[in-house]
Amino acid sequence: MDKNEILEKSRQENKGEDLFERDAMNSASQKAIAVGGLLCMFLSFTDIFLGGSFNYTLWGVYLSMTGTTLLVKYLHLRKIHELIFGIIELVLAIAFIVLHFLRFNAR
Repeated sequence: MDKNEILEKSRQENKGEDLFERDAMNSASQKAIAVGGLLCMFLSFTDIFLGGSFNYTLWGVYLSMTGTTLLVKYLHLRKIHELIFGIIELVLAIAFIVLHFLRFNAR
């Protein structure tokens, strides 16, 4: 097999994807999720200490994003722990969104 055949086989396996771009997006996604979690913690602590309440909405949105990320990883990698934690996070996200709407009913 010569160099051109190897390169062509690699292109077919990767379906024309740029592996460097894919790795950059994976890294960016991981960092964005971490920053989003830190921001949710900061805003939650601010709400608790200054407003006296817990913001369910922030965590509902954040957990829906991370839960979806884990489920997509499961679909690609078939690692069972990704599926389990993805489902747990999505169930918590739904619970927080329900609590968000119930808070309006209580007023």
